[in-house]
Amino acid sequence: MKRLIVLFFAGVLLGMSFANAQQRFSARGLHFRSAQEAWVDSVMQKLSLEQRIAQLMIIRVPLNLDDQQAADFSTRINGYGIGGVCFFAGTAERQAIMTRRFQTEAQVPLLVCIDGEWGLGMRLKDTYSFPRNARFGKLPPEADSIVYRMGEEIGRQCREMGIHINFAPVVDINSNPKNPVIGTRSFGTDRERVAQLGIMYALGQQSQGVIATAKHFPGHGDTDADSHLELPVINHTKEYIDSIDTYPFRRLIEAGVEGVMVAHLQVNALDSKRPSSLSPVIVDELLRQKLGFKGLVVTDGLDMKGVTNTYAGGTGSLEALVAGNDLLLLPPDVPQAIETIKQAALNDEHIRSLVDMHCRRVLEAKYTHVIPYRNDSIRVPGEEHRAVCQAIVDDLNNTLELHAFATDRRIDSLVQRAIDAHATPGCQIAVMHNGRLVFNRAYGHLTYDSIAEPVSTSTLYDLASLTKVCATTLAVMRLYDEGKIALDDRLAKYLPYLDTTDKRDITIKQALSHCAGLKAFDALWQQTSNRDSILLLVAQSKLNGNKNYCYSDFGFMLLADMVERISGQPLDTFVTQQFYQPMGLHNTRFNPSCQPNLVAPTEQDTLRPDQDGYIWGKVHDPNAYAMGGVSGHAGLFSTATELARLMQMLLDGGELDGHRYLNKATVDLFTARHFADAGNRRALGFDKQLFNPSANGQCCPEASQASYGHTGFTGTMLWVDPEQQLVYVFLSNRVHPTSSPNLLSQMNVRTDIQSAIYKILNQ
Repeated sequence: MKRLIVLFFAGVLLGMSFANAQQRFSARGLHFRSAQEAWVDSVMQKLSLEQRIAQLMIIRVPLNLDDQQAADFSTRINGYGIGGVCFFAGTAERQAIMTRRFQTEAQVPLLVCIDGEWGLGMRLKDTYSFPRNARFGKLPPEADSIVYRMGEEIGRQCREMGIHINFAPVVDINSNPKNPVIGTRSFGTDRERVAQLGIMYALGQQSQGVIATAKHFPGHGDTDADSHLELPVINHTKEYIDSIDTYPFRRLIEAGVEGVMVAHLQVNALDSKRPSSLSPVIVDELLRQKLGFKGLVVTDGLDMKGVTNTYAGGTGSLEALVAGNDLLLLPPDVPQAIETIKQAALNDEHIRSLVDMHCRRVLEAKYTHVIPYRNDSIRVPGEEHRAVCQAIVDDLNNTLELHAFATDRRIDSLVQRAIDAHATPGCQIAVMHNGRLVFNRAYGHLTYDSIAEPVSTSTLYDLASLTKVCATTLAVMRLYDEGKIALDDRLAKYLPYLDTTDKRDITIKQALSHCAGLKAFDALWQQTSNRDSILLLVAQSKLNGNKNYCYSDFGFMLLADMVERISGQPLDTFVTQQFYQPMGLHNTRFNPSCQPNLVAPTEQDTLRPDQDGYIWGKVHDPNAYAMGGVSGHAGLFSTATELARLMQMLLDGGELDGHRYLNKATVDLFTARHFADAGNRRALGFDKQLFNPSANGQCCPEASQASYGHTGFTGTMLWVDPEQQLVYVFLSNRVHPTSSPNLLSQMNVRTDIQSAIYKILNQ
């Protein structure tokens, strides 16, 4: 028992001794000394006054240091006891090499900094650059997480590169369009959005253990001078500064931002005598006391003319310290700055206490952000990071496009104008950009009747001549792909009934390009209602006197017959099996059998009415109707979204959803001009931009020369622009209730909407 009692008291005494070793007395009374404080105390005891001052300084790493120069630089910063370094240019590999060396040789771990607002690529030419903040500032609030992901990825890359502080985000409000230094670096003009996006960026970066630095306090947005060259002046009232300029900083401080950078500004309402970075009123009273910021305060570069024009030698650094800054960024003369502050500290105990206080805060930051990672390898961000960055930017761009189309009212206005003018009772519009459906909207009603069914995105429209490219041309492309035809083959090779006519020498290429000398149109349906008889009438029709461009339905009637004879299947069966069915285009069909209220009616017709005297569910073109609803020039029905997918397959070089339908070389061949020397703008089956684009052309002037598409008599249009990665589809029943006058064309409705799409994408 006695032994147990002795052991007990010995343990108590040992515990008390250990506890006493972990405690110290201060003005606040008994205080437990944390591991952080113990480390900071131990470092402080080893540092001279000069070294404590040097710990407050972040100096620039010179460009293009070779190995010997890097060694000399490392020796100099250790000789002074410099607190940190900042890289501004070069390559990631070279920076990684120097960072490893500097940290290995440093007596006190260094704070490694970078000014990478839009990523490491802002400074390191072989790393990734995100778009500027202004682009992220256009995001709708529900997509703010994209900015968090950007900050997170920037922080992750900084961490891998051994960087502890990134001087970002910029949270200045871009309120002056003449501002020479902020502009697109800002998230925008709205204080709430600037603050919220700044918080997302900062928290994302700090989630990776990297200090975010909100800048440029108290607000650099409304200036028209560059503080690199002179001292900008802010003449806002105190009330304005409090409610607008400093608002984002207040929000970020409340959210836990760990760093704030103070700008070089003359803010007359707060301190008309000193730059904001050197003003105790702005740094200590406003930022520290009023806004309650507890983190690291860093000056903007002290080598900037906004300071050096007035404060020579080390006086700028001394004034910045007295103002309340923890880190003195880029003092222009390090030895002079250390000496100036040292002499002031020796003569003034208050300044000496400021040196110690700020040095302790810097060392605390090092304990938190440097010490835990000192054994981590420093490495250049690899391709996996580039893939993450690209995914973030893709999400940004896609979100912005969707938001732009959702909120822009230009298309809505153009459509409403057309409906009000009775140019069409309704329509569908689908737009794909970069492979994504960014606009899909239905307008109006199936007819002008006040109780008519509204158009939906699943309403089927008579495509008219879009059949030429969405059925016949695709079928010919497939036969060409399979080596079953050559473009210079004569049609008569596959259609023997042409051998005894003046069409015996017409080639497939000529028929596709509308330069076969065929008649533009003839009312063959008035002579017969039999498919074969109509084809015979086409064969018997007289050719024009030349092979100049003449838009003709007849060539596509013959091409469709060629497809059937070669494939052994009617055109509708062939294209359904080869394209529509595997693509999931269940509403792209000839002779739709769905209920009338799912199909937009076309013209009044006493000979073939389907409902209430209108053509409803049957092809509008009379020749195609006489051929049983399936022809190479007309007869196909579909929706805008399904046609957009079909065109996206072509835009993607014949592939969709991982399935190849056509060879890319075939797509390129058919969408190129072959008779341009003869003044024919057409490709093979597809229409093209005018040689001299016009506002009254078949597509808008903004469409590139590489673009291709087609229009249809019933009020339809599709257009693909490879240069913009853009697909546009417009479907209407403008021929209801009569096809004349063609107000849709006269008002340029389709092309004006197409032009608006380009403007939305490019704004």
